[in-house]
Amino acid sequence: MRPCRVATRPAQRARSLQPYSPLFVRRPPLKMRRFPGAQLPAAPPLRGSIGAQSGSEATPPLSRTRQRREAERNAVNRSVTSDGVFNTQTPGNLANDPALTPAPPALPALPAAPTPPPPLGGLGDGDDQAVDVAREQGPGITMPAGTPLVGAPRASDNVLDNRPVLPERTRLDPYMPIGMKLGSFLLYAETEVGTILTDNVLGTPIPRSDYALEFAPNLVLQSNWTRHSFTASFEADRSWYKEFPVEDTKTYAAALRGRLDIMRSSSLELDLTKSQTQEGRNSVSLVDIAGFRTSIQQEGINAAAEHTFNRLTLRVQGAVTDYHYGDAGLGIFDPVLDTIIPQQDIRDYREDELRLRASYEFNPRLTTYVEGEISREEYEQPIAVSGITRDSNGFAALSGVTFAFSDALSGDINFGWGEQTSIDDSVGPIEGLLLNANVIWQPTPMTLVEFIARSQVSTTTLVDSLGAIDRFYELSLQQAIWRYLVLGTFVSYEIADYAATPQVDQRFSTGASAECYFNPYMSVYTEYDYRDFFSNNEFDDFTENRVRIGMRIRR
Repeated sequence: MRPCRVATRPAQRARSLQPYSPLFVRRPPLKMRRFPGAQLPAAPPLRGSIGAQSGSEATPPLSRTRQRREAERNAVNRSVTSDGVFNTQTPGNLANDPALTPAPPALPALPAAPTPPPPLGGLGDGDDQAVDVAREQGPGITMPAGTPLVGAPRASDNVLDNRPVLPERTRLDPYMPIGMKLGSFLLYAETEVGTILTDNVLGTPIPRSDYALEFAPNLVLQSNWTRHSFTASFEADRSWYKEFPVEDTKTYAAALRGRLDIMRSSSLELDLTKSQTQEGRNSVSLVDIAGFRTSIQQEGINAAAEHTFNRLTLRVQGAVTDYHYGDAGLGIFDPVLDTIIPQQDIRDYREDELRLRASYEFNPRLTTYVEGEISREEYEQPIAVSGITRDSNGFAALSGVTFAFSDALSGDINFGWGEQTSIDDSVGPIEGLLLNANVIWQPTPMTLVEFIARSQVSTTTLVDSLGAIDRFYELSLQQAIWRYLVLGTFVSYEIADYAATPQVDQRFSTGASAECYFNPYMSVYTEYDYRDFFSNNEFDDFTENRVRIGMRIRR
């Protein structure tokens, strides 16, 4: 039986009605079945919306399925490079797991590029190839010559530089000098102008007070080359006393030093020196103390050759020095020459020295060395007033270490044995232990502690002794306050035990200093020194208090 179609006509008829027909409103809305990929029409935007203002311009949203397919397609596109090669650096690729990826085989190291040879040096060298020098006027340590301290300080026994001067301590400097650039040279210039006040200018048991004006220039011209080196230096100290001009200071020292670098590991050196020092009751060397102020002229030439074998360095050095004592107006008649010989000329002599040194560098901060030296002194007048022949031969053997354990602690220490023997058997030899040191400890950039030791075999003109070993020790402390004010203090002790005689001379010194730096070029200073000289001959004892006030100008 065929179904009745009359019942369905009202429904078909209702589909053709308008949406707002009363017949259609009362019926529940038909449910639309969603098919995969089907899209619904976008809802009209709200009034005032920031988006598109018309339905035709709005981009329809993607379905979840379409979004997943687009993400997979984009991932595949990223896995293929522009050259058509599959890219393994994609997320989720097991090849990217470091635990599953074997390490690539190590490639052989390429040979290092050869180091270009250094320039020949001289006026053509540029600043880029120059040696290391201070370029900033920051805090540092300045040498007595007015140049910055580079590396560890050196201990010297003054064997090849026998000027009767005490070793000078370094200075804690808030403005380390950088020098004036003159082409490929650096010029360090410094001048001290001041006054000296003393309560015992003659150095006698009965004190005599006096004051003096002082002028002390210092010039150093130093090359700034990669290879070779040249240095010219001049220093002087001149003072004028008011009441006792016989005690005026008249000292100077000039030197020319050159180094020729033949190869990387070989060099030749030549030094020419000329200086004038003075001896007297206030002489800086105990064995040079005399009753009258006497000038000593010194002229010398020094040559050296050095070669380095990997870590081992050999150095041979020789020097010839001539000493001439100024005439005091007195003389002694020589019947052999039938003439009057000035008394001071009897002390004139020439000294020849030869030294061999071997050093081994364990690392740039530690070097050990051994050195041996032979010397000979020949007097112009072989027979002294007392009939004793003063000519003598000597030797010294030293072993030491140069170290820089840190930026705060560095120095040089050596010790050994020295001996000087007269060719006259009636005169006893000078012999004993030698100790030389210069150690700097800088716990902070504003604190400097320095220890200096020197042992020197020195001959003298005593009637019954050839001389003594002059031993000097000093400990000093310098502290910068607010960086521009440097305070210092020191204590020193010196002893000379003469050979073959019971005479022993000793000197104790202490003092304090203060220096205020206005700028890198000018400062004012004041120094106080107390000296106490005492001997087993009590008639020679004396004390002295000395004050120095002045201004230091440098460039």
